[in-house]
Amino acid sequence: MYNPNSLKAEEFICHEEILETLAYGEENKDNVELIDSIIRKAGLLKGLNHREASVLLACEMPDKIEEMYNLAEEIKKKFYGNRIVMFAPLYLSNYCINGCTYCLITGRTSTLPERS
Repeated sequence: MYNPNSLKAEEFICHEEILETLAYGEENKDNVELIDSIIRKAGLLKGLNHREASVLLACEMPDKIEEMYNLAEEIKKKFYGNRIVMFAPLYLSNYCINGCTYCLITGRTSTLPERS
């Protein structure tokens, strides 16, 4: 059963939901009213759901893409100012206490084979 709030991957990753979301984005990629409302919502800094993101990613209208770029730059500057911030995981061992849902290394020694 699809449950976007679950911490279990098998419940929040659903093949059918992924396909429906992609179809939703494709069906609405030219829906100017919907795209405008999603862009306005993004400007409120409250986050977007996966279907809203799918619509924006599918949009091919140059003027709307330009609006998205401009809003993304505005939001980036609100959060980080005029600096570049990069994030990258740095794995120093095969042990981790974070318990990220997508990762195999969850608070235990990994069962992945040792590299030689």
